[in-house]
Amino acid sequence: MRVPGLFLSAAVLLSVPNTSLAAQTNAAPHQYRDAREQVPPALIGPWKVDLDASHYAGTKPQRAIRTFQYTAEGKVLVTFATVNANGAYSTGHWAAQADGTPAIEYHSAAGAIAYNVVKLTKVDEKTLNLTVLRHGKVDLEAVYKLSDDGQTLTYSYGDNRIVYRRWDKLD
Repeated sequence: MRVPGLFLSAAVLLSVPNTSLAAQTNAAPHQYRDAREQVPPALIGPWKVDLDASHYAGTKPQRAIRTFQYTAEGKVLVTFATVNANGAYSTGHWAAQADGTPAIEYHSAAGAIAYNVVKLTKVDEKTLNLTVLRHGKVDLEAVYKLSDDGQTLTYSYGDNRIVYRRWDKLD
């Protein structure tokens, strides 16, 4: 049985521009490496900001936490929550490979709409680079650096040096 217009519909569908994440972020197709092979094991878990040891270019928050976990797809999932100096609460999360593959960040400031594109890249056994793009332009270049004992995580970008301590218990 022949369906009228089937070939025309297929031709129209094939002519629609590709609007996938890969097309939007200019990502080349390639093999992903599992983040469990890339991310330092000491990074995984909860981290709490040490405000006294940190330097902020602007106003310090009241508190901040950051967690690193693995997803079922072998990505590293980063979640964060901050209470700013005025008491306003913000959260966000993203999941990425550690090979520079673009991933989407969601932030409470944007609701369910994608907020940024992030790229996480392993530098060495204790260092990861993070590039954050907003509206297609680099908004932030940051570095995550683990201490030798795995108990301190320093997150640096611009004039900010934020020190996190391993958070082994809820307090």
